[in-house]
Amino acid sequence: MEEIKVMPKPDWVSWDDIHELLMAAHKRNIEKGMTMKIPQLSGSELEKKVGENGRCFVALAGEKLVGTTSVRFYKGKSWFDKNKLVAHSMLSAILPKYQGIGITEELNELRDAYIQEIGAKMIHADTAENNVIVLKNAQRNGFVNVAYHAYKSDHYSIIFVKWLEKCPFNKKYINRKFRLSRMITRMQYKLGGIERSKLLSFICDGVRRILNVY
Repeated sequence: MEEIKVMPKPDWVSWDDIHELLMAAHKRNIEKGMTMKIPQLSGSELEKKVGENGRCFVALAGEKLVGTTSVRFYKGKSWFDKNKLVAHSMLSAILPKYQGIGITEELNELRDAYIQEIGAKMIHADTAENNVIVLKNAQRNGFVNVAYHAYKSDHYSIIFVKWLEKCPFNKKYINRKFRLSRMITRMQYKLGGIERSKLLSFICDGVRRILNVY
């Protein structure tokens, strides 16, 4: 197999190239009927999503694009990231042929070095609840589940984070917050982010505020 190089996205790798890679990498999930909104965004939409303060990284086999990940930054508002500079990891994908040979780890190392250079205190990401491989990889790399969400898709999503300094919460506290978030979200929303009822949403939003649950 060719030598793999990881680097910040060079100008000659276009955002349309990133779009094509995401579609190819997630083809199996899409064929299974999973709604994958991000891979189907156009190149210009992906560029806008990463934003001016973000950065895209790529893995190249020669001049062939075989992997990617991106990061953008925001100021946290939730219990687990309030008032902290947070790095949101996104648009991660490896072509099937190149999976399992360490490319993800190399991209993540490059991404994490950049995040620490910027001064962010934690990394945030999310994926479908049934995307077991991604969730297991995240746990192996120090991420913990902190919240549960119902986007406009055919699955619920799990939000997971990794503190780059000492985690300020104990495991039991984090697990309790996650379980509450999952329970309230499923009570409030059907799949697709559809409210079960206005009254129930009003009650659930109140419970979230009282319990400080995202």
